[in-house]
Amino acid sequence: KLINSTYQILNSTNPNMTTNCWLCYDIRPPFYEAVGIPFDPKLVNGPDPTQCVWNTTNNPGITMQYVSGQGTCVG
Repeated sequence: KLINSTYQILNSTNPNMTTNCWLCYDIRPPFYEAVGIPFDPKLVNGPDPTQCVWNTTNNPGITMQYVSGQGTCVG
C-alpha cells in the first residue's frame, strides 16, 4: 500500500518520471518514505530536472532507518 501510494503521487505529478523508477523499502518495519537533502529544498518545474540522476544502474540504496545526520527531510 505504501509503495503503491508513493508511485501514484510520483506518477500523477510527472508520469515520465516513473517509467524507469524503482521504489524500494526494507522488508521489515518500520517503513520510511522520504527524501533527505543537506540543503534547503528548491522547487523545480520541468519534465526531467537535471538534479535527478536516472542513469545509475546496479547502485545499492539504503532505507531511512539507516540514515542519520543533519539536514532537511522531505517526505
